[in-house]
Amino acid sequence: MGTHLKHIGFQCFLVPKTGSSAEECEDATHVSSSPDQNSAFAAVSDGASESLLAGAWARQLVQGAVASMASADDRQGKGEDRPSASFVEDLLARTAGKWDDYIAEYQAERAARGRPITWYEQPGLDKGAFATLVAVRIRTTLADPGVPEAARHWTWHAFALGDSCLFHLRNGRLIASFPIADHDGFGITPQLLGSRNRDAALIADRASTANGELRMDDELLLATDALAAWLLSQPGTSSGGAGKQLGLLADLGEDLFAEWVQSERDKSRMRNDDVALIRIRVKTEG
Repeated sequence: MGTHLKHIGFQCFLVPKTGSSAEECEDATHVSSSPDQNSAFAAVSDGASESLLAGAWARQLVQGAVASMASADDRQGKGEDRPSASFVEDLLARTAGKWDDYIAEYQAERAARGRPITWYEQPGLDKGAFATLVAVRIRTTLADPGVPEAARHWTWHAFALGDSCLFHLRNGRLIASFPIADHDGFGITPQLLGSRNRDAALIADRASTANGELRMDDELLLATDALAAWLLSQPGTSSGGAGKQLGLLADLGEDLFAEWVQSERDKSRMRNDDVALIRIRVKTEG
């Protein structure tokens, strides 16, 4: 999937586990932009398969994160800061705060199909769903209206909880990796955001933030853990080989990207897990 603004290009990819259908994919992506095209927002989430309705929760998280970042961006434009706790409170209001309504609709839909919730599913519903999240806001300002648009100054600000990652690439070379910096940083128990967790202060304390500056033709990659771990395990990551490879694969489209993911799984170079990728490029021309 490709989405394009005047200065920012998005590509979104979802590849389910081997043997799973697209509808069973528990990763999610979402992108948006401000009406004036001075800000762009993107998020990826990896639903934890051990929890019930993980895919639905991941989809709610990416949509909520993008909406919360857009809301914070509006407040910044009015001179207000965006404390991490305030962002988390807004995110929880849009997601965990509406989870009970979603569950009620889900139960009603199941009952209408003659498949009501079973006794062994109820504990999973009560416990809630869990997922990781990484979200980014990209923003530009033109201090002097007479400055050519090619000289725009772009910045990014990211929020992460868990092992979904953001990578900043320049000429294919990795210049920032957030929140995990190397392959050894991936474990079996990442931090997760739960649909029943309403403690904004606790989530803000466990989450991480980062920021950076973008030049024309730079790229940001948002990836869930299987692809993120692959990128950080490649010997050519720092020199640009792995980053350029992902860029070329993305340019070839969804089908060939999915074929490449499957090939890496078959060669045991990538774990068989759902894969989500958002590729964001700062374009030289509109």
